Amino acid sequence: MRAVTLATVLVAFGIAGCGAEPSDVAEDSAAAINAKRLRYQQVDITEGPANVDGWFPRGLTADGEVIGQAFDCNEDFSVCRQFVLKRRSNGQFTVLAEDFLVNDVNSRGDSGGCTTDPVNFEGQAGVVSANGRLELIPPLPGEMSSCVSRVSDSGVAFVTSTDPNFVTSVYILDHGRIRPFPVLNVDVGDINDKAEVAGTQFDDPFRAYRFDARTQTTTLLQPVPPSPVSFGFAINRQGEVLGTSFDFDGVIQRIGKWNRRNQFETFLIGGSGNPAFPVIANSVTWNEQGLIVVSATSDENTYLVPSPGVRLNLADLVKNANAPSSLQVIAVNTHADIVGAAESSAFLFIRD
Repeated sequence: MRAVTLATVLVAFGIAGCGAEPSDVAEDSAAAINAKRLRYQQVDITEGPANVDGWFPRGLTADGEVIGQAFDCNEDFSVCRQFVLKRRSNGQFTVLAEDFLVNDVNSRGDSGGCTTDPVNFEGQAGVVSANGRLELIPPLPGEMSSCVSRVSDSGVAFVTSTDPNFVTSVYILDHGRIRPFPVLNVDVGDINDKAEVAGTQFDDPFRAYRFDARTQTTTLLQPVPPSPVSFGFAINRQGEVLGTSFDFDGVIQRIGKWNRRNQFETFLIGGSGNPAFPVIANSVTWNEQGLIVVSATSDENTYLVPSPGVRLNLADLVKNANAPSSLQVIAVNTHADIVGAAESSAFLFIRD
């Protein structure tokens, strides 16, 4: 599951579904009581190995190991080599691959990206496994360079290919089979094992979408009226799409999911139109268990949303430190461990 940043849009933070909105959950409800059992140890993972100039996390395995991108540059930083690093649970680092650029990491710790030349920047698409094995994707005829931008848990990959005239083409590699991606003017937020893609189509009006590469079917996912806009961020194994329904004025935003019937289910409502939670968020992610994590918020807090109407401030759940403000969550795994970055620092939150 991926975190998605709305870098150019201020959005109201929340979720709503078709029908009734989620009411505030009583403090003594079963959902609230179970959610309060979440507790975390915070670990500062900013410092990388001594033999690199820096590193930053790109994903999190189910075992709590952090996969990241490291770089080693010359004195004026004009030429840099890229490395794939794994931070083990004991804090030790392992180099998984050299001269490889990481764009995405799945829950198994496989890194989707491309080989990279520090001088001409051309590379070949591939996936580096959690044990360091590199599997390159065969180039298309006439291809100059290529790269994986998204990879699912089973290795289904979204690939961009560029020819010598810098004309790009995109496709989905579904266990050896190339499937076209004809959807125009979109971003690709996530891909699942069924070769389904989720993201946002930037036509007017903006719409979240789900694309099924095996049936070549595109479904536009509608906002909850009267909100005019919907964004799609991530997709789970069932094909449910994490997203938002909102207006650009930040008055109301509903954060939730479109189910397989394309109905929007509400988890949280925020924005200036909700006095109980007048918060704007710029990043949303989740795990396969449905735990939603929202970050990069206007109040600089990070919130966990384990069930509709229940929101928990991460700062209240950390036992050994003060959770950093303005955290950008990168990934949350099936155990509900969290990895994120705040300014030039990186942090791992290990669930007890």
